[in-house]
Amino acid sequence: MTFVYVALGEVLQASNLLILVASVVVGLVTGAIPGLTVNMAVALAVPLTLSMSPVASIMMLLGLYCSGVYGGSVSAILLNAPGTPASAATSLDGYPLAKQGRAGLALKVAILASVVGGLFSVMLLILVAPGLAEIALRFGPVELAGLLLFSLALVALVSGADPMKAMVATGLGVLMSSVGSDPMLGTPRFIFGINDFYDGIPFIPLLIGLFAVSEMLFAAENRFRGTGAPLEMSGQREANRLGRTEVRRIALPVLSSSAIGSFVGMLPGLGASVSSFLSYSVAQKTSPHADEFGKGAIEGVASAEAANNAVTGSAMIPLLALAIPGDSVTAILLGALMIQGVAPGPMIFATAPDMVYTIYFALLLANIFIAVLALVAIRPLTQVLRLPQVYLYPVILVMCVAGSYVLRSSGWDVATMFAGGLLGYLLRRMALPLAPLLIAFILAAPFEEALRQGLTMSRGNLAVFFSNPISLGFIMVTMLLIAGSAFMSMRKVAK
Repeated sequence: MTFVYVALGEVLQASNLLILVASVVVGLVTGAIPGLTVNMAVALAVPLTLSMSPVASIMMLLGLYCSGVYGGSVSAILLNAPGTPASAATSLDGYPLAKQGRAGLALKVAILASVVGGLFSVMLLILVAPGLAEIALRFGPVELAGLLLFSLALVALVSGADPMKAMVATGLGVLMSSVGSDPMLGTPRFIFGINDFYDGIPFIPLLIGLFAVSEMLFAAENRFRGTGAPLEMSGQREANRLGRTEVRRIALPVLSSSAIGSFVGMLPGLGASVSSFLSYSVAQKTSPHADEFGKGAIEGVASAEAANNAVTGSAMIPLLALAIPGDSVTAILLGALMIQGVAPGPMIFATAPDMVYTIYFALLLANIFIAVLALVAIRPLTQVLRLPQVYLYPVILVMCVAGSYVLRSSGWDVATMFAGGLLGYLLRRMALPLAPLLIAFILAAPFEEALRQGLTMSRGNLAVFFSNPISLGFIMVTMLLIAGSAFMSMRKVAK
């Protein structure tokens, strides 16, 4: 239990608490401004964490992650312009409520549901992750290769609305990860005579380019359209009161959506957007007030917000237990932890238990701070929404350049960032999702390593992957996934 007290002591240090509070505030503001995403905020924060301790850096990144997801609901409710894709479902009922003069009620419901969903998923993380890691500890290269093959297939086939486009993005991520020196032999691959490629494509400049610079290019293309004036929140006090009647109405949708969001969050590649729409649909079908959905039902706001915030804790389960990121933000977190010398995976529970408990406490505190700060900051946030993007983005671009340069003081990294931004912009123009690319970029290297280690152990005999029951199970599930996806695509074409 000593490591629990060590972790608690580290988290409760005044400087670390201050960092967490500041990151929650920044996350709320970032999430609330349409066009600024959680991915962008976390990606930009990674270079800032290089000079921090591991505890301070993880608290900053988790504070941004959790509060950024909630922040998107503010603009979704007040402007009908979701600050993040995960808040799109919130606007379906949040904005009609705001037009009825009940914006205050919608925002309070969003806060309550977000915090319950977030805490629910953290408790699940605490209960499930150690058991999953214990199982994973028995994995060797053969079992690990099967698991990573399944994860890559899941990312490729389930991410996004179009599996074909997700597969292309996943393939591109795998291809990009193969640039650099061979992990087994040390010989150069795909470096095209450029020595800067010998260490592979740098992770931080790439993710800043993919998520931050591409956002700015999109905003520039749209001529930095302003966010417009937020609605006034001067509705009647009684109509905006969150009383027992409203709490009773949202109790069941919040709990069921927390469970759905937590389950979806554990699956690599799905993320908060899928969980919020799925939970919204379930809440609508099971609600006695189904006819009010889309017109201002508080259950709609509650289900969407509980689900998208429940992803934040549960997405950490595969990250901590198996070193497999559940979405693009946890992919960034994985990279940030590895830069700090902390290696997620089953061994983290044995080698760095204090860091595991630090993550637990940081997530719990982040959700509590969101509840307190969001209630206080509702009105100031509505003023932040008035900031014109044309003044905001140049400042962010300077931060992108500084963040990419500071890691190795290298102009090559800045060039990589701009190349990543251009790539991200082109992919988004073609409606190709970025999350599968980033997750595949991270998973491909350990998959290749496990695959080649397994083949080395069997002297090149592929049968080793089919004779091992765990590896065979993952291969069979992967084949079923591919067959199911092909069947669904054929049915779609036939219609």
